[in-house]
Amino acid sequence: MNEYTRREEVRWTLIASLVMVMCIAPAVVLLVTAKGKEIDDPQAQKQADDAAELIKPAKACVTAAKKLGDEISVFKDAAKAAHLDANEDADASAKVPKKQSVAGRLNRKLQEKEKEPDIGLAWNAAQPSEKAAKILNGCKDTVVAATGPRPDTAATWEVIAKAADVHPATADAKEELEATRKLLKLLGDITVDKIAEQTKDAEADAQKKADALAAKAKTAKVRAPLPAGLVPRQIAVGIGVGLSVVALLLSYLSVRVASNRRLATLVPLREAAKTSQPGLHAAAVLRLASQGNGGLPGAVIGGAFGGLVAAAVAAADTDIFIAGVMLGFLLGLGVQFLYRMVIGASQWRQRSQELAEIEKPAIPLVLVLSGINPGLEAEFINFFNALSPADAASTVEKLASQAEERILAAADAGAAARGAMGGPPGGIPPGGMPPGGMPPGGFPGR
Repeated sequence: MNEYTRREEVRWTLIASLVMVMCIAPAVVLLVTAKGKEIDDPQAQKQADDAAELIKPAKACVTAAKKLGDEISVFKDAAKAAHLDANEDADASAKVPKKQSVAGRLNRKLQEKEKEPDIGLAWNAAQPSEKAAKILNGCKDTVVAATGPRPDTAATWEVIAKAADVHPATADAKEELEATRKLLKLLGDITVDKIAEQTKDAEADAQKKADALAAKAKTAKVRAPLPAGLVPRQIAVGIGVGLSVVALLLSYLSVRVASNRRLATLVPLREAAKTSQPGLHAAAVLRLASQGNGGLPGAVIGGAFGGLVAAAVAAADTDIFIAGVMLGFLLGLGVQFLYRMVIGASQWRQRSQELAEIEKPAIPLVLVLSGINPGLEAEFINFFNALSPADAASTVEKLASQAEERILAAADAGAAARGAMGGPPGGIPPGGMPPGGMPPGGFPGR
């Protein structure tokens, strides 16, 4: 900066710097402390779903226990009807007396015939119980894990496990009969009431856990991870802040370039104004005063404000922060140009006088400016900037000369008016006001 830097430029540079700090700092805080949105906890929901799925096998176990109890009853009745409990001892015939009458032997054979097992019905009657035992045996681990081991059902579970393994090796009738009798021997003396009760308790426990997990899943929340974005988060924040700082530096450099241009333009004209054309110096001052301010305060303020708005609206997405800063630059520049268009040439006189205070041109600018009617500054600037340097200098000299003539004419008119009123045309005598004030009748005329 130098003495040719306008007060406006300094003021707007300071304002832009302050606004940038006040906007970018909280924007960075918002971005750094950003958290993902609260969403339903997927892990809690998965646990609830898994617990709900466990209710189905628990119910199936209750059904399997009831079915096994029913099948055992049916199996016992079918076994009795099929005489499956008879002829189990292959050597039973050896105990029959050898000496019997013909009628006795015939009667004994008829009785043995009636008690012969129905081999075709044997395995068909046993198979439903065997299948039910297999299904229920598969529930043992789940049921015991839910209710804990119970002494009153431990033996029954062992029998059911053995019954689940009973199966004929082949489709031979004798093997099927043997498997049926073995299964009848295992299941014939057990009751599954307590097993059924234990499976119901396991179902109730599964339902209770599922309800608890479902209630927890409704209220369980977690933070969703922040979006990765096109640019990594830390780099994106650095880019946004860097753009704002670069805009401020460009604004500062623009102000410096403008002030140096004024310096480079006016300093060489100081000597020329004292010798050949005094109007060149004053004309250069007027032309430089008509130019806009240096700097890009609109871009700096717009970028900083755009970054703050983007960080406040979408702190989780740093790509939007970069976009907000860049869009703010463009909008800020647009507002700056509109502002310059609105103020027009309203600051021209003030800027001209500021430069005149520094340069002290040979032709006083106050005389030149007095020759330009207020409100017509914009028209004069357009006309004046279109002139060549020589014509511009001549115009300045003419305006100053006309202003001097008007001042002298006004002074003569004032003197004539005072003379007509009886006062001295020349005004107050050189010696000042005489003692006692103005004499009666005023000062004598010259």
